[in-house]
Amino acid sequence: MPKPKPTLSKAELTNWLAYLAVCLFWGSAYVAIKIGVTGIAPLFFTALRFSIAGALMLVFALLKGIPFPEHPREYIQSAIIGLLILFGGPAFVGLASRYISAGAVSLIVASIPLAVAVMQMLYYPKLRTASPRIWLGLLIGFSGVAILIISGGGDVKLDLRGVALCLISVVLWSVGTLYSGTVRLTSHAIVQSGLQMLFAGLGILAASFASGENHTLNVSTASLLALLFLIIFGSILAYSAYMHIIKSWPLSKANTYAYINPMVAVLMGWLLLKEPITPSILLSMAVILSGVILVQADTSKPNETLELAETPA
Repeated sequence: MPKPKPTLSKAELTNWLAYLAVCLFWGSAYVAIKIGVTGIAPLFFTALRFSIAGALMLVFALLKGIPFPEHPREYIQSAIIGLLILFGGPAFVGLASRYISAGAVSLIVASIPLAVAVMQMLYYPKLRTASPRIWLGLLIGFSGVAILIISGGGDVKLDLRGVALCLISVVLWSVGTLYSGTVRLTSHAIVQSGLQMLFAGLGILAASFASGENHTLNVSTASLLALLFLIIFGSILAYSAYMHIIKSWPLSKANTYAYINPMVAVLMGWLLLKEPITPSILLSMAVILSGVILVQADTSKPNETLELAETPA
């Protein structure tokens, strides 16, 4: 008798849908941010995005009777995760954009999967580290992103200040990702994501005022729609999905979204802004996908690399 074809379990299907949501919504966010900051100062815009998204999720949790954490430690842990990932990441990328081009920023940010893998190897040496296949896939994927940026006409001229700020962003995001995998949060995922985004939004708001940003709003319909898209899809859905996959998959797999995002951004530019797609861009996409497939084909069990490092509840 022929063997039945393997099917995805409900949990595996949920993981893949969450991964695709992160790739699609965060890839599209580049275009939305570009539109949104035309009428609102960048840090203030980001603060509004995360503060509103976090508040909405927490209000939803209250209305549904979802319990909040009982122990103050979990609020502190949520604040640390939110500030490292959402405040540290976007804030320093925004500052770096003052000194280096968008192409250079995209290329450096795409090193997040490699940074996470290296940090995991350095700080968790007793646990299973990435296999040779994963390392090869990560390097191929990063090479594809480099080809994509260069072939797309991206200006990769570098300024030491901008590079340093962007690297700080990568380090903070990577540390936040690793930290989130080593703490055991007992509250509902909606509450966790809401708290993390709210803490991050308040932190970015404080940074906005401290930096002397102009908070006069010159809001257009386009910037409002961009903000709405980022609140619902780029924050509530995508960030919740990201928190899900880093708890469900090995980090090397989960963070390959950073390779897919530039591809989505290019496709969105082609669809919405009529930007051309050249043969070299198609080649780069093939290279990126081959790297991602290598990583995704790894058979590691979910959270195999971090589960032994979890702290007691």
